[in-house]
Amino acid sequence: MKISILRVLVIICLLCSSFLASSAQAVVSLSWQDLIDPKAAQFEDPYAALSGFELRSLGNVLRLRQRLSAGDLPASEQRKLEKSLLNEEAKLAASGVQTDQLLAQRKTVALQRAKAALAGNKQLAGKNIAITGYVIPVLDNSGAALGGYLVPEFGMCSHMPAPNPNQMIRYRLADDWKAAEMYKPVILKGRLELVTTRQTITLLDGQVEMIAAFEMHVSELQPLEHTIDNEYGGTLKDRIFRFFKHD
Repeated sequence: MKISILRVLVIICLLCSSFLASSAQAVVSLSWQDLIDPKAAQFEDPYAALSGFELRSLGNVLRLRQRLSAGDLPASEQRKLEKSLLNEEAKLAASGVQTDQLLAQRKTVALQRAKAALAGNKQLAGKNIAITGYVIPVLDNSGAALGGYLVPEFGMCSHMPAPNPNQMIRYRLADDWKAAEMYKPVILKGRLELVTTRQTITLLDGQVEMIAAFEMHVSELQPLEHTIDNEYGGTLKDRIFRFFKHD
């Protein structure tokens, strides 16, 4: 009887260990929004409520004030700039914008935005994840495509601005991906690490500094075969962008 109970206990322990091991290795599907550190993203941004026109006027006010404060202007140009400044300030006042208050906060807000853009979600460090995006393959010195970058939107870093660092993943492959293709849509699976990397690569528009808040050691790469319409006409397969060697 004691032996039977002991066997049951051993079986239970083995099953529990197996379950815990499989749970630890479970792949979590993520969206790009999940990569953002929620705490760093929560700050008061007084510029967020402004329209594009208001932001442009605010920038004009700052530029005009700085130019007038230089004190080296001919009288005619100074009068012209002062008139433009009054016009911009009046437009902002009519919209209820607190110009002086907003300009006084610009450095603080810029620092908070930069921190939020760089901070990755710490809860994801060491997790096995799956995420969909577009690859920017990078050749190493031997000409092999053993890694690159995953971005959330087609054309980023080339014809579009680079995403925030916490919206870019530097991925590493165990083997050369000979079928690698610029902006190929894929699903990447692997272990995600919170590691900030910086690298300058050459793309269609010239040199681009790639700053990624995450690094992934890929265990599985699944190319997606569906076509993607892009702003230049045609599909992704119609425009085969090849990768470029990094500096």
